[in-house]
Amino acid sequence: MANNENSWVRNILVNFVPAGVLIWALSVLTASYFNMAKNVDAAFISSLVTTVLASYGISRVEANKEKKKPSCKCDKDDDF
Repeated sequence: MANNENSWVRNILVNFVPAGVLIWALSVLTASYFNMAKNVDAAFISSLVTTVLASYGISRVEANKEKKKPSCKCDKDDDF
């Protein structure tokens, strides 16, 4: 039974501690953007947000920035 209790407590900590850190970090970051919090290291808070989201399996995906130029097949005889 003691093993069951430890497993339950561990599951709670593993799931809710990162969520609490995420909520706190987003709150501080939002407060700093609205000038409600002074002297906040936004880079540190942003890295915390990124780390917690990565622990949940959420990551940023880069969009393909390579755009193809539209092809124009025009005859030389066309007057444009």
